[in-house]
Amino acid sequence: MQSPLTLRQQRFVEAYALDRNAARAARRAGYSPNGAKVTACRLLTNPNLQAALAAKEAELATRLEIDRQAVIGGILQSISTAMGQGNPGQAIRGWVEVARILGLDKPEAVRRVLSAEGDRLRAKFEALSDEELMAITQHRG
Repeated sequence: MQSPLTLRQQRFVEAYALDRNAARAARRAGYSPNGAKVTACRLLTNPNLQAALAAKEAELATRLEIDRQAVIGGILQSISTAMGQGNPGQAIRGWVEVARILGLDKPEAVRRVLSAEGDRLRAKFEALSDEELMAITQHRG
């Protein structure tokens, strides 16, 4: 059974749900500003607090009638608009946000994606006949 959160932990959950800035949320919840980063890291590893955060995020998504797909769709539309306006910096920021939402901003996630792509390509090459492989090698550009 999960133990209940303290009042400060509950305030941290509320503050973190606003902007997902853990150190700022720790300060707003009443934790010491000097150790806010360390406190925030510790709080985010607490299973009870993680469950409360997940519940809060689900509640917010339901109340706002949005989901991950809608958020990503909105960002992709903004990226398209930014590119149409000749603003690649804004487009890049949009792509960074999409990567963060999908978890592709973490090195281990990138390795998983690259590994999966490598596995897919390896399987594709292994399925080729010797004649097809020879044809590929003769088309060097």
